[in-house]
Amino acid sequence: MPRSYDLGQRAAPKADTRARIVAAALEIYRDRGYAGASNLAIARAADVAPATVRNHFPEPEGLARAVFDAILGELSVPTPAVFDGLAGLHDRVERLARELAAFYERSAPWWRLYEGEPELITVWGGGVDQYYADVDGLIRAALGELASDERSVAVLAAVIGPPTFFALKGRGLSSDAAVELTLELVLPWLERRRSELT
Repeated sequence: MPRSYDLGQRAAPKADTRARIVAAALEIYRDRGYAGASNLAIARAADVAPATVRNHFPEPEGLARAVFDAILGELSVPTPAVFDGLAGLHDRVERLARELAAFYERSAPWWRLYEGEPELITVWGGGVDQYYADVDGLIRAALGELASDERSVAVLAAVIGPPTFFALKGRGLSSDAAVELTLELVLPWLERRRSELT
């Protein structure tokens, strides 16, 4: 009599193995960069055979994209839920500036890795594009009635974006002081812009 086969019992270990491979690759990226993440190194770190890594991720780019998704999950990218309970422009923009600043701090090591490894720019490009689209959506949600005004979107993105935040920190400001200064700059401008458009 043939042995019964239960796909559910087999699917769980397969998912666990995949998760171990992604976790191992993530740690290797963190420690040695993308260039140091050979199939053999990942297999050893995940305690699987190199063929198992290739079985789950036939192309290295597929594993790199899975690592990118894991990084975003680990970093807790802000979502529109950050605006729950906030009605006014001032409160929404302040919340967004603080949430993004905290995200910039958490993601700084990964951003340096991304910028330093040309292969990752290509492999992670689509995911990074999606991140920017998500941030654009957050900016528009924070702006409320100004969401369709491209000048307001551009100004808010520039003032609370990573280049400004890290430039202020580079001049000796704390994260909180950098956020406060950006808010001092952008909120009055947005209020004037809203008055001009109404």
